[in-house]
Amino acid sequence: MEELSHIELQKMIVSSCERINRDKEHINKINVFPVPDQDTGSNLAATLVGIEEAIKDKEFVNIGELGDSALDGALIAAQGNTGIIYTGWLAGFFSEIPREENLDVKKLGKGFEAGYIRAKDSVQNPKNGTILDVMGAFAQAFTENSEEKDIVKAFHLALKKANTALLETPNHMEILRTAGVVDAGGLGFLMIVESYFDVIKLYSDIDFDIILTTSKEEEEMVTKRFIQILSNRFEVVALLTNTDYKLDKIRSKLHHLGNCLDVIQIGTKTKIHIHTDSPYEIRDIIKEMGDIESLKIQDMAKEVAGEQSIEKVSIGIVIDERAGLGQKIIQHYNIEIIPFRIDWPEGETLSGSSVCEKIKEAKKQGITNKPKINPISPEFFFESYKNQLARFEKVLCIVSSSKLSSNYDSALKAKEMLPFSDRGKVFVIDSKNISSGQSLVVLRALELIKELRNVDEIIKRLAEFVPKVNLYGVLENTNWWKKEAKPFWFSQKKETYYSLVEMRDGKMIPVDKIKSKDLAEILFKRIEKSSNKEIKRGARMRAVIAHGDNPEDAQELRKKLKTITKTEVPFVTITDPVTSINACPESLIVGWVIK
Repeated sequence: MEELSHIELQKMIVSSCERINRDKEHINKINVFPVPDQDTGSNLAATLVGIEEAIKDKEFVNIGELGDSALDGALIAAQGNTGIIYTGWLAGFFSEIPREENLDVKKLGKGFEAGYIRAKDSVQNPKNGTILDVMGAFAQAFTENSEEKDIVKAFHLALKKANTALLETPNHMEILRTAGVVDAGGLGFLMIVESYFDVIKLYSDIDFDIILTTSKEEEEMVTKRFIQILSNRFEVVALLTNTDYKLDKIRSKLHHLGNCLDVIQIGTKTKIHIHTDSPYEIRDIIKEMGDIESLKIQDMAKEVAGEQSIEKVSIGIVIDERAGLGQKIIQHYNIEIIPFRIDWPEGETLSGSSVCEKIKEAKKQGITNKPKINPISPEFFFESYKNQLARFEKVLCIVSSSKLSSNYDSALKAKEMLPFSDRGKVFVIDSKNISSGQSLVVLRALELIKELRNVDEIIKRLAEFVPKVNLYGVLENTNWWKKEAKPFWFSQKKETYYSLVEMRDGKMIPVDKIKSKDLAEILFKRIEKSSNKEIKRGARMRAVIAHGDNPEDAQELRKKLKTITKTEVPFVTITDPVTSINACPESLIVGWVIK
């Protein structure tokens, strides 16, 4: 076998995922470094499960596309020292090999060498006697045999060297020698590359001898019991997005707060691992670097003792329909959304874009009977609270502005309907906003939950956040809803104008009349003017856009906002049914906040 295609490489990686998941307990059993918490196999398996989910049963056009998906899965799922170091190895490997060509021995050798270097660079203080020894030995042997045309033979020789390096790890680390084991991470990596070999040797007629002799030896090995004092009790693993910080700067911010610091950066994402006695200080420093996509804090002393060790914040979200969140976010976070009941003159029940379409048709036909928007009764909030308390320990209910609807009062009444023991578990928050402005409040709540903040701190921070949220909108004149309105053909003779509105203290206030139809430009200029000082000092902005079934304007605004440095637009959505009735048939709304 002289070349590997992306199809064969995909089979190799999937095979390694299945192997580690099957044998993770064996790796756990010999795990004593850096902490005898017996989770190296589980962490490595969790990392590889993420990779497997990203690539299994999927078709890729080339190695580059396969690598992109594998790395994305690895970075999101990576856990523990070994999982993050292996993710670094993959990142180095895929960055070095060609994206659109098959791989021969020389190209593979360069990839394995780059993988070892990237893995080593991810560790703050690399030590002898670890997984890095096995990676280095494998890469060196493969490179030394780069003149060998047969990939299978080159793999066989490299595996022998890697196996020898693994057996030598106790000679380089006292803790391994005392426990009578080899390095658990090194064993995991050797299992991975051995599973690669198991796939490609099927393409050879040679009867190769078994390489991984350590598995059987380790099964008979009795790990000596000993006491290890934990210099840093907590393990923190975080996935960070939207950061401008480079590796050296991240390390300089964190290194003095613990040990076992590993950092991997791939694209716009950064994975951080550290052992520390100050997990919440670490969390707050990381938060200043960017957005925390996920965070795990684990008490390793409890893990060693076999107790519940991972800190969790169990908070569910309830919202009313005016928030206008996309289905993806609602489903991902198990958010309970309470719809409004809208009585249309024809007796239809509509939502989303269909409401906008219906309103456009009504305007054309000169229909002036405005649909009735019924308030949400406390019973609907009550049912949503019960649903969320069945899933979560506590509930945050974030409602649209109390000055525009009775939802806030209904949410409070529903809380009183709960059994007394559950009332203290529900917290109602007035977003003092609607549509994309309310969305920003919900997104901030989700961020704080991901940062493992307790509910009291979340409520305090949301109280500080709500007044900072801005909402601007350009709405078509809706006087046609009034009974004296003329048919559409008649009103066309008059000049169309738009109302520029903004949210102030929970109320929608008209600001100006606009004749231009360039809605995106109007809102962009308004935001640019309002945030000029913050933009100049390098502040980050987050914006959510809602539109009245005019996606072209929404995408144009998104494009313009992205020209402002450090602006994030998480999503664009169609206006919720209530806003649609009050703002359609043509509207563009943007909620934004300086972070």
